[in-house]
This record gives sequence, C-alpha cells and structure tokens, in this order.
Amino acid sequence: MPFVYSTVTPGTSTGADSTTALPLVDVNRYMRPMGNDLGSIVTGVNYRHTLPRHIAYLPFKPAYNMTLDRIGINFVNMNSCVDAHYYRLGLYSSVDNYPATLLANFGTVTIDPATPTAPGALEITGLSQVLTGGVLYWIATGLNQSGGTDGAAGRTPLVTNITGDFVNMYRKGPGSQTANSGGLSYLEQINSFGGTLPASTSFTNCQGGGSTAIRVMVRRSA
Repeated sequence: MPFVYSTVTPGTSTGADSTTALPLVDVNRYMRPMGNDLGSIVTGVNYRHTLPRHIAYLPFKPAYNMTLDRIGINFVNMNSCVDAHYYRLGLYSSVDNYPATLLANFGTVTIDPATPTAPGALEITGLSQVLTGGVLYWIATGLNQSGGTDGAAGRTPLVTNITGDFVNMYRKGPGSQTANSGGLSYLEQINSFGGTLPASTSFTNCQGGGSTAIRVMVRRSA
C-alpha cells in the first residue's frame, strides 16, 4: 500500500477536521486536542514552542460525557532560559465553532530557572471539570514571560508540542497576504498577552492559525 501524504480525500474538498469528537480513554488516562505529537522526535527544534506572548485556542470535543481532574504540559528542559515562563490554562465554550466564553480558569503552570524543575509533567490537579459529550470546547494556553531576555535570544523552555493542519481552521481565512490561516489553533493577543485570560472572545479576536502548539493534556477521572 503506498504512503498517504495528504489527509484530503481524492476527488473531494474534505480533509481532517479537528472538531471531530474524540473517543474517551479509560479513567485515569490522558486525552489531548487532535494533532501530530512531536514528543517522539527528540530535537530541540520540535520542543521549542512559539515564542511571542499570546493565547492559543485548540478545539477539544469528547465523544461522551466525562470529567477531568488534571490538566498540564510536559516539561523537557530549561534550554538555558533566564526568564520565568508562565502558561495560563483555561477552557472556553464554542459559538459557531470559535472560542467564546471562559468556562474555567484552571491556573498557571510556571517554568522558572530560579526554581529548578525536574523534567516531566507539570500539572494543575484537584479539578472536577465536567464536559458534555458531543459538545465542542476550546482549551486555551496563554503564554507570558517575566522579561524579554529569552525573547531577544530566540529561546524558550523545551516542552512537548503538537502540530497539524486541519480544514476547519481555514474557515476564517487570512485578511492579507502577510496573515496566517489554517494550522491547528486560533491565536489571540499576539505579542500582548499579559497573563489574564479574557472572560469572553470571538471570531473577530482570532488572529489567524498556528501550525504548532504546546501539547496540553487532560486526565479523565470519570
């Protein structure tokens, strides 16, 4: 059987849709938004996340009712960073397949060179967030830093990322030749995110798509 290099069905305009409902994993196992996991490709390039301050929204639709009790990211190493890096995690509702209202502000994961962090999962625990099966949600990750030294040097902490290019992310379309479209996430507050997730957002705030994103995992507890 030949290799398939495209997710588009020949003779059609359809391809992979990241708002497709995801099957539930067993209790106490992890789920994540749709995308290709870069964790198995062990190079610094694949572990370096998008640098500027911003919010990334990734679609997440469980096929059936579930409850999550943990959310977090996977930390690899500091990559010689000197600034503290903050990752604010939240959950948004969806209106017309775009992020809408903040449903849960889970808190912040911090990677700080002043406080040595062992490689592995950095999680916010003790949650009890109920998700309705067949309903589309958006997992938000807001990135911020304590200073600009790492940004000037073009470096970030190394974390596990995912990548993808899904047909549903082309709905908005770029407003100019210099703007982005497609990918696997919508971006907001590029270069300006200050650390607080907005109470609501909309189609007009989404500033194009990102082709890579930090891999946020949630653990199913029920």
